Amino acid sequence: MLFLSNNIYEVVRDYYYPRILKLKPEIKPWHISVIDSERLNGFRGFIFQMTIEVEPSLGHGVPVGKDRITYQISVGPSEKLVNHTHLATYKLPEDLQEWMQ
Repeated sequence: MLFLSNNIYEVVRDYYYPRILKLKPEIKPWHISVIDSERLNGFRGFIFQMTIEVEPSLGHGVPVGKDRITYQISVGPSEKLVNHTHLATYKLPEDLQEWMQ
C-alpha cells in the first residue's frame, strides 16, 4: 500500500475534487482494502494485478464515498492504472454539508 499510496491519493482526489467536494478528501491506510491480487504470467512472472477498495474521508475520518481501483504492478518498479470505478457517494453529516458541490 505504501508503494501505491501516492497513486491512490491522486486518482481519488482527482475524482472527488471538484466534482463532488469543495475540498480534497483524505485517504487513511486503514480505509484501504485489498479485494484481489494475482500474478498475471504464472508463477515465474513478476507482473501483478491488484484490486483495492478505498473510502476517502473528510474531517476526522467521515467517509465520503467508496471506490474500487485496479493497478498493474511490474518490476522496475512501475505501476499502471487499469481501472477506477466509483461505487458510492455517502451523505455527509449536517456540519459537513457545506463542503458538498
